[in-house]
Amino acid sequence: MAMSDDSRRAFTPIRKLIHLLVVVFGWIGFVWLWLLVAARPWESRGLVWLILGSLVIAPLVTGAWVLHNRSLYRRKGERQAVAAADTRYTRDWHGREVQADWHKLREARLVVIGIDGDRKLYRSAAAGAAEPAIAAAATAAAVEARPKAVAAHAPLR
Repeated sequence: MAMSDDSRRAFTPIRKLIHLLVVVFGWIGFVWLWLLVAARPWESRGLVWLILGSLVIAPLVTGAWVLHNRSLYRRKGERQAVAAADTRYTRDWHGREVQADWHKLREARLVVIGIDGDRKLYRSAAAGAAEPAIAAAATAAAVEARPKAVAAHAPLR
């Protein structure tokens, strides 16, 4: 399997040096900040466990993750493309059949979603009488859902 130019560029010596320096300075900063924490007066077993956990468990989990990814690379090889996802929306989360004219809905100013038995229907609101009625109903529902103003002297609950 031939390596792409991008992959070869990632392994140049200067990039390896930069990565090494970032890791070394990251660990130096990590230890330095924990020394600042440890220098403060404290009497807590929880903090001791936190320090030990961050010094032991975090690197172990990180190392395990790196080994896992390297084993995937050894078994499957270099990733060739992003995984394809199915973009069809034929059923909703509840298993209902979805019916919609997506091209028409893309241009719609208002979309009405309804459920009819085992079907979920997406419709563009009809121009004219239906759209203002639906918009008015939605506005009225939003106004009712708003919290009422509380007077400055009213006690908080």
